[in-house]
Amino acid sequence: MTVASAMHLHDRASRLRRPTAMQLVCAMLAFVILLQVELVFSKSVNWDEFFHFSQIHQHLLGRPSPWLQAPFVALFSWVPALPGDNIDHIQLIRLLTLPFELVTVAAIAAMASRFGDHETALLCGLIYATGGYVFLHAFALRADTIAAALLMVALWLGLCRPLRAMEIAAIVLLVSLAFVSTIKAVLYAPAFLGVALFRLEKPAHRWALAGAASLAVFAGLLLLWLAPALPETGLAAILYDIGQLGRLSIDRMFSAGVFPQGGWLVRQLAFAPLLSIAILAALLYACWRGRGWRDRILFLSLLAPLATVAIYRNAFPYHYAFILPPAAVAIAPVIGWLRQRYGVVAVAFLPLVGAILLSVTQDRDILPRQRVIQTGIHMIFPVPVTYIDNSGMAGDFPRAVNQFASGWALENYFRSGQPVYSQALAAEPVPMLLANNVVLQDLFHDTFFDGRLLHDDDKVLRENYIPHWGRVFVAGKTIAPGERQIAVEIAVPGRYTVEGGGIDIDGRHYAAGSVVALARGTHMVSGRRTAQVTLRWGDHLARPPFAWPKQSYLSEY
Repeated sequence: MTVASAMHLHDRASRLRRPTAMQLVCAMLAFVILLQVELVFSKSVNWDEFFHFSQIHQHLLGRPSPWLQAPFVALFSWVPALPGDNIDHIQLIRLLTLPFELVTVAAIAAMASRFGDHETALLCGLIYATGGYVFLHAFALRADTIAAALLMVALWLGLCRPLRAMEIAAIVLLVSLAFVSTIKAVLYAPAFLGVALFRLEKPAHRWALAGAASLAVFAGLLLLWLAPALPETGLAAILYDIGQLGRLSIDRMFSAGVFPQGGWLVRQLAFAPLLSIAILAALLYACWRGRGWRDRILFLSLLAPLATVAIYRNAFPYHYAFILPPAAVAIAPVIGWLRQRYGVVAVAFLPLVGAILLSVTQDRDILPRQRVIQTGIHMIFPVPVTYIDNSGMAGDFPRAVNQFASGWALENYFRSGQPVYSQALAAEPVPMLLANNVVLQDLFHDTFFDGRLLHDDDKVLRENYIPHWGRVFVAGKTIAPGERQIAVEIAVPGRYTVEGGGIDIDGRHYAAGSVVALARGTHMVSGRRTAQVTLRWGDHLARPPFAWPKQSYLSEY
């Protein structure tokens, strides 16, 4: 073998061993997904995730649960039947949500390939997946990632596939499913309109599109106007639910001024600097003089959904996983230029490092505390009981009031003027109250919070629950020493344990340690009481041998 042939074989072997740009990007994307898989099992559960998981159990228990904005109920109602506790099940659902992110990334890459090569298209998907809060929330137990996948596949069909009857029917189906998943699917409307205008070349078709869009807007406004008058049963109830949700959502979505969540936006910009700069550059690219009007409309329409963070009240961190995918397509020309100038590795380096930094800075000590709380609650109540809390934290227990005690739900609660907590206690026994937010804590502690519940609810909860373990309160009464006969109102019927000393109830004496069955209503306490007596719901309820966690048990996001 000559020296020249040996060198030729060596060069050929080196080329075979050297990974291609496509392989490098795919490897980086796989690494990012592995980082997210690790977070699935180490990141703390957010209150929204507890709430959404509790909706699955509400459905399984046959209690009222929403059919709108809750796709996870239909998709994952089989999960609670598997071995494991609530957090295990939430983590499994997180893992099952990750494929929806992969679908979104694939749709971004497929659409971006219209404006660049395959390496650039994959880089757009990678930059989205590592994009700040997208990286941290794309697997959360929420509707956002599911809806984003549905909408992006629909956009891909509209942009990249022939507009035949089958494709159009699939787009309509996907958009409908996304709208049922979350009403904020409407925020993608500019992107769909821009894609349609880009694809339709005949003026007559564009006029037809304008007419159809105008008709859809008119029908939506008409539904919002007529919703309160529609029947709440039968087939018309579907329109009633959609209309009422729309009315409430409009009031909630856009009623908090400009940049209502500006702090989270600033953090998102800092956590995803390349994505942020690329979006700004894409805006300049779209507006550059000489750009064809069809291209300009397309790129601006893909960027338009992201502009809603300026007015959307719920533009919290999880929102970016939902709203950023169209913008990740629009940055394709910018990323293509960067790739040609600096190479794939250089372009991918910054977002990849950003994802790693976000991963290592997550507080992994919160999740074990959440497990401690779950274990403690199940030790107190081995058999689930109905309870009150803010977010459904004891997910497999039936909730007396299936709504948040904060935010939008609390505003609607005050607006309705209905004492729903009093009504819930009147409807069934509610032995436990988990004071896991400031509104409920204010019932029992001086929190300097002035947003108390309605008077009737505030009174009945204050007077009928006593501390048991940490933030867990149970139905009960404390009765001061004395001899005066007093009337005690029991709002939670059941068996009560007498603690602290003997007591006469309804003319019968009960020694300390006795168990007395008390019906809902008024009971007379008489006789001499030498010490404070506690009536605690249950037959000698257990207390966990470990303390309620002293540090934070919920992360902000």
